[in-house]
Amino acid sequence: MNFESFVKVFSSYSPEKIVFVGLGNELRGDDAAGLLFLERLKVKPEFCKSNFIIAGTNPENYLQKILDSGADVVVFIDAARSGAKPGTIGWIDTEKVVSVNISTHAFSVKMVEEFLEKYHPFKFMYLGIEPLTTKLGENVSSEILKNIDNFFT
Repeated sequence: MNFESFVKVFSSYSPEKIVFVGLGNELRGDDAAGLLFLERLKVKPEFCKSNFIIAGTNPENYLQKILDSGADVVVFIDAARSGAKPGTIGWIDTEKVVSVNISTHAFSVKMVEEFLEKYHPFKFMYLGIEPLTTKLGENVSSEILKNIDNFFT
């Protein structure tokens, strides 16, 4: 996947109807991948009118902000172990979110989704970035940095 194909996925949505939620822990190496991706995404002209939430490790703290965003599409972006090559960026089937290790965070992203669905018929999407290491105290690996950079160029 590259940025061009990423943009096409959202071509039928008004940018202001999309909220991108970056998940991750900056202290755990590649677990910060979702946060890094979000920072790069929010400066792109194609999404300048979209909503961006840096949720870190606690997406449950941003439920009201998501509900108040006016969005119809919620895109969670996080490091996710799927067995792919480290740095691989790809969509995770919503049905597989429970089986793919998408998060090291306190609240399950699926639980967040289930809560939000009670208030609005959101479309949920999950973008995963395959981590190399999520050890406490590690820096983000060069594979992750390179692949995120390549994605946006």
